[in-house]
Amino acid sequence: MSESPPGAAGGLPPPSGTNIVVVVLDCARAKSLPALGGTEGPVTPVLAELARRGTVFPRAVATANWTIPSHASLFSGVYPNVHGVRTFERGAAPRETVAAWLRRRGYSTAMFTEMVHLVGGYGLEDGFDHRYARHIGISDEDRTAANRWAGHADFLYSSEIRRLIERLPPCIVPMNAFNHPQEVAFKREVCGPEVVGEFDRWVGQQPADRPFFAFVNLVDAHEPYPEVPNGHPVGPLARWYARTPRYYLLAVDGLQRFVPWDSLLAGYFRTLELADLKIGELVGSLRRHGRWSRTLFVVTADHGQSFGEGGNVYHGCGATDSIARVPLLVVPPEEHSVPRRVERWTSLAEVVSWLRSTAMGLAPFDEEGHAPFPHRAAAPEDGAVFCEGAPASDPNRSLQGIRMDQLWNHRLLAAYRERSKWVLDLATRTLYEWDAEADPDHRPPEVFERAEATDRATPIFGGYLAEEADRQRSELSQGEKPMTGLDVRLRSWGYG
Repeated sequence: MSESPPGAAGGLPPPSGTNIVVVVLDCARAKSLPALGGTEGPVTPVLAELARRGTVFPRAVATANWTIPSHASLFSGVYPNVHGVRTFERGAAPRETVAAWLRRRGYSTAMFTEMVHLVGGYGLEDGFDHRYARHIGISDEDRTAANRWAGHADFLYSSEIRRLIERLPPCIVPMNAFNHPQEVAFKREVCGPEVVGEFDRWVGQQPADRPFFAFVNLVDAHEPYPEVPNGHPVGPLARWYARTPRYYLLAVDGLQRFVPWDSLLAGYFRTLELADLKIGELVGSLRRHGRWSRTLFVVTADHGQSFGEGGNVYHGCGATDSIARVPLLVVPPEEHSVPRRVERWTSLAEVVSWLRSTAMGLAPFDEEGHAPFPHRAAAPEDGAVFCEGAPASDPNRSLQGIRMDQLWNHRLLAAYRERSKWVLDLATRTLYEWDAEADPDHRPPEVFERAEATDRATPIFGGYLAEEADRQRSELSQGEKPMTGLDVRLRSWGYG
């Protein structure tokens, strides 16, 4: 789409003058932020103070369980079944991003990210005039020497190695000793003060008569985690098990039972505290430059993080609640009044409509959290919101063909509606139902199969799957897309 001059926006009125800042806490799960409605986790005084001024959405749901498709929804306002971004395929965004839309309305736009995928050429950076990251376009395999070496060492992912670790779990220790220090060093480098500092410099350079849109991604809550004393002694061997890469924890049967999950959670909580401090610095920057009172400030996450719940580890596979449900907080500019809480199920795909409302000089949403103008809501008429739970690529190797008896390794589609959480296994067409109020990660579901599963699933998932089919037919009519840059491993889960 061609760009109009600042303020033109295809004949639309000039921008409202309200600044917009969206902060994504990568891997932050809803249950681990009590200040935003969670049930466990650290004290985060900055978020607690912001929550007293803004709106908390305790039932927010990510659209996907890993970074790229979730951000594509956050930036486009549609689910992955419509935008189709589910792989490491480089190219322009398939739909106009909210950054591009705001830029056409006269906004200055900038992205500040600690997550390298957002500037990897996948279309997520489209519409941002200014982009800042410590590393631009780096791949997972190029991130560390250990990843580069392991990426070409097929034997490390062979069935023989997996069986060896299953029989002798301490065999994982030397592998962790090589990989873990490099992962820690890389995270320390990207999670330094540079992103927040660059945000402060950029805001200070913005003219007072032109609004801006700034997007910030912080990866403090991403693995690996610091070792934090939490009252439970951890032996030296258990400490090394806690450093095991996700691939082996998922691929090797029984390995998870050696992991000190409480210790890992303590480290995870510490990283959320660090992220809270950074949010405080962002707010302080806006105040210092006199922009806070005229800023819509949004805090959320692209997905959560699992620590063994339902056999799941970290993110990128499965649809456990710890991954699907995310924090969501919206602090309005001073001229707008908003509700303190919105209790309905809310999809992150709806955030775009709030940003557009704000840019048009309106309140972001009403008492029910709906944008005050006709914009296609992410949630369909029946009130369900969705999260895709298919496996993403492992940084080194796909989980293709490994432990396919596990639900987390199937292509899943989760739906939250009223008191229920539904998960449809798209491989077997089995349907699972949980009481969404009773922590589905720790309770068994009711299982429906065959005709009963179809009868119950169709009213919930039928529209979502029909839109997916429409998009696929449209793409086929335009011819086969080139394979350049496509992560073909994901095709094993039915993605085209």
